[in-house]
Amino acid sequence: MMIFSVGDRIAFAPSVGKNMIDGPQTYFDFKIGMVAASDYESELDGFFTAVIGQCARSVDGKALDVLLKQIRTERQDSELAAWRRLEACLGFDPDSAPDEVIEALIDLEDVAGEDGVEEAAHARPGVAAPRALSEAIDATRQSHVEIDLSLAEELSHDWQLPSYASPWRMAEAAAAELRSIIGVPQGHLDDRVFEDIFKSRWDTLKAATATARHLSYGARISSDSKFKVALQTSKPYDRRFELTRQFADAVWQRNSEFGIVSRSKSDRQRFQRAFANSLLCPFDDLQHILDVNDPTPEAMESAAKRFGVNKSVVRYQLVYKGYLPFENSNEEAEAA
Repeated sequence: MMIFSVGDRIAFAPSVGKNMIDGPQTYFDFKIGMVAASDYESELDGFFTAVIGQCARSVDGKALDVLLKQIRTERQDSELAAWRRLEACLGFDPDSAPDEVIEALIDLEDVAGEDGVEEAAHARPGVAAPRALSEAIDATRQSHVEIDLSLAEELSHDWQLPSYASPWRMAEAAAAELRSIIGVPQGHLDDRVFEDIFKSRWDTLKAATATARHLSYGARISSDSKFKVALQTSKPYDRRFELTRQFADAVWQRNSEFGIVSRSKSDRQRFQRAFANSLLCPFDDLQHILDVNDPTPEAMESAAKRFGVNKSVVRYQLVYKGYLPFENSNEEAEAA
């Protein structure tokens, strides 16, 4: 299996695909699972303690004890721990990332914040991460698009979900709460409602230049009481989706003055995508206008037009509700 971190959770996933060539080994397929990172770390600590207790006098006992002490030291040193997190976000092993890359990202924390820098590293791993983040910041500052995200602060976050709930479940609950707040519990969100959410004319938002269209990701930066936004999309239904993701990010990261919208698989980005799916195309409404047990391409296209979204939004809703199969492991991980 593969074990890897996804934000504040740890994922357990099959290490091989379902289509295997014949051979002597047997692989058991299982669904991707998630646990809280704090729980995983606690269990690892208990496991290591048990191993040390049994192997203290063995040949490798002392070597293992040295490694564990090094890990504990790194945890207790906040600056070193932050350095290690950035290395991991960038895709480097410990002490493998070039110092100048890490330092350049740390210098950008004054604008993006520590969380924003880590999210940017997820979005554009490798040595090009600082340049990508600088470009996104510049594009945002040059943008004439301004939106008001104060409505995001009105969400209670009291969604009565278990602590290990997936970003998808949290996003669905958050989208329902927002619809309740704006008084549109069902149906398509028309341009007037969309304007009210962002306190900006839709014609202005629709016509604005996509200053981040050639960049790795879009971004937003606080500007007085509003946010300046660098957008990547141009088509109206894609722009509605992208702006909704920016709103979702303000829900996920409260009081944040910087945020990005990327294609990465972090929990923060998963929440954005799921929130936009659920807000713009609620599944409860979708199943009233579409035969979810036999969704033809033509019917899905018609439903997408009715909600003002890309057809992929309709398909994702059906996939995550179990009416269509996952096309690959990435889709399955998205819903985990």
